[in-house]
Amino acid sequence: MIVLAFLIILTILAFFADKFIRKHNVKIYIVATIISILAFILQDKAFTTPIMQGFLGLSFFYIVMITGAIDKKYKIKAKFLGLRREYSIIGFIVIAPHALKYTLQGLNGTIALEWFGIISFVLMIPLFVTSFLKIRRKMKAKTWNLIQSAAYIIYILLFIHLILNYTLKINLILYLVIFIFYFVMKMIYEIKKYDAKKKKKLASSAA
Repeated sequence: MIVLAFLIILTILAFFADKFIRKHNVKIYIVATIISILAFILQDKAFTTPIMQGFLGLSFFYIVMITGAIDKKYKIKAKFLGLRREYSIIGFIVIAPHALKYTLQGLNGTIALEWFGIISFVLMIPLFVTSFLKIRRKMKAKTWNLIQSAAYIIYILLFIHLILNYTLKINLILYLVIFIFYFVMKMIYEIKKYDAKKKKKLASSAA
């Protein structure tokens, strides 16, 4: 349930601290990196659980994910869009200790390698790198969009990873609810988008 708490906090921040986050994004990235490194070093301590179990990273990525499924008529979409780049970068930074911990344990034979999680994290790397404006500006729009489209594969892999590796039953229920909610929202969004394009095309041809 900690993910739900983080989602609420991140939504509140999007509404009331969006300008601050964008203005000080680099400083926030640095702080997030320092905290993530410390969490990895002190991973046996209880207070590192939100990062080491991936709860915080998942929360950031879910906001980024759901943004693309929200109708533009809602103010929350504009708020999330304004922080989508920052949230995706921070999300990757804070999910990295979780991915590194369990990958190393898998390689050491302590646990079985969780391939859905590993593949999703590897796919996140080019998205993370190309999220920085300096990198993005050097790329062609078509190439950048192609790389970013991998996000949909990541969402599916993350969903499978979470369903297969939940720690508590309440977490499983939460994961099912938030991801099914996303898939339904995205489907409705795409249908509306398709219908709007179709009507626009018919109107232009009629004219």
